[in-house]
Amino acid sequence: MPPARPEAIRRMGAVLPLADLLPGPIHYAMAGGGSHGAVQWGLLQALAETDVAPDALIGTSAGALSGVVFAEDPACGMNRLAYLWAQLDTRFVVGESWWSSLANARQIALVEKSAVRDTLAETITAQLFEELELPFAAVATDLATGEASVIDSGPLIPALLASSAIPGLLPPVEIGGRLLVDGLASANLPAVQAVRRGAGTVVVLDTGGRDPGDPSTASRKVISRLAAALGHAQRRDQLHAAALDVPVILLPTPGDLGGTLDFSVTMSSARDAYVMARHFLVDLRATHDSVLEPGLYARPDSRGLSGLADGVLRPVAP
Repeated sequence: MPPARPEAIRRMGAVLPLADLLPGPIHYAMAGGGSHGAVQWGLLQALAETDVAPDALIGTSAGALSGVVFAEDPACGMNRLAYLWAQLDTRFVVGESWWSSLANARQIALVEKSAVRDTLAETITAQLFEELELPFAAVATDLATGEASVIDSGPLIPALLASSAIPGLLPPVEIGGRLLVDGLASANLPAVQAVRRGAGTVVVLDTGGRDPGDPSTASRKVISRLAAALGHAQRRDQLHAAALDVPVILLPTPGDLGGTLDFSVTMSSARDAYVMARHFLVDLRATHDSVLEPGLYARPDSRGLSGLADGVLRPVAP
């Protein structure tokens, strides 16, 4: 259980004043990460203890799921996410009998998308993007070009299915004559896309990480490590490019998580993220008293930030 807020913080009032530091409109950029998406529930809890509220949200894969729940009804979105992440497990993603499909390696995907579709239908009441209370966009990858495809209108469920269609595991989704797959391949952390949509400040809700382990010649380990390296490079490029134009607030996240289909540590992941983000936001307030300039506001030891251009990183130290 997280501790109560320090007394000095409670004296500042019911909520931590931060909104005056952030140029509007404020966009939440929510990364993909499978079961690691529970981390975003903890980050949203920390943000709820401030006066910051999003004007729009954009999300990829698991981030799209959390984002649409919040955008549908912000007043109760975080409470709904508590119930959602407390129940989610592998069955809600790949169904009950997906192991049997491994016998047919020639099919286009290991599992059908029906389990994900059913989960989405049970979770979201809105049918169209236009029915959401806050502007929201889901990010997928165009299979023909490899470029990010931002979907912000029309039917919700096909867009969310496309955003979470993990290549090789779930089948592509056709929207507007294009085949789309999981946004992790193009913009897993859609900070640049948020800026292109008019963000004055981007608050990044990442999904934490995991230690890839020591280098190995085993094929599975090589593929896993290569995917991690490519993901880190894409993440760094997204943060760097967005921070050249607007303030980007990178909330800290745990770095010792399990696999992205391991739902056994949902509560502890969310708790750790909540505590880390709460301290970070307090430190951001303590070290700034005027409107933030463009740059990446993050813990100096945040993962994957090596190689940023000089002057982009604006450390938020304890």
